[in-house]
Amino acid sequence: MHDILEPILPQVPIEGITLHIGRSGLSMGDAAEARMMADGRVGVWARVKRPVLGIVPRRRDTRLGHLGPVAGQILTSALEEGAPLRLRVVMLTPEHLAGSGAPEIHVSIWGDPRLLTPFLDVPEAFVPTGDGNFADHASHVAKSARRAR
Repeated sequence: MHDILEPILPQVPIEGITLHIGRSGLSMGDAAEARMMADGRVGVWARVKRPVLGIVPRRRDTRLGHLGPVAGQILTSALEEGAPLRLRVVMLTPEHLAGSGAPEIHVSIWGDPRLLTPFLDVPEAFVPTGDGNFADHASHVAKSARRAR
């Protein structure tokens, strides 16, 4: 079975950046992962360079920061339900290029809109059904998808 992944949130800034972007080896197009943190926020992790003893190269999953409250609200329910998501780094502003501003990391979030529809609060009249028509089958599609997992 193939998941239909479409852009849900095309560019979301990461808040509370926890690493030095210039030294991390992070680049645009790198995969990232969203996880629930203990404080209820949605954290973003990616594989970055973290050398052992400062010389032996090694890539490890490291927390980049967390998503803002709106993006977090959308993804919290999806993460609890186990909906498939794909995150990619789409914009980086490392420390040496940020000037007087702060460094930035932005990610794009892709998911199956049929599964995320209940979390996005889209009116049911705009939800597509399997036959291409619009009807009020959003809850039925979401329930059947949860049963299929």
